[in-house]
Amino acid sequence: MHRVQLKHLYKYAAYHLVSPATSVASESAFSTASYLLRKQRSRLTPQNLCSSMFLKDKLDDFNL
Repeated sequence: MHRVQLKHLYKYAAYHLVSPATSVASESAFSTASYLLRKQRSRLTPQNLCSSMFLKDKLDDFNL
């Protein structure tokens, strides 16, 4: 019923609120995090790791 009245909001919600069917994205994120947080980078703070992961994810989206 509201789908017709709020079609732009419906499209936005349908795109962004969908759960992925597989865990490929999460597996990739864990793999990248373990690469970034290896012994040679043991001084990387949790905040810097979080920021690096965020930037990598956004750059991957941008390069598609």
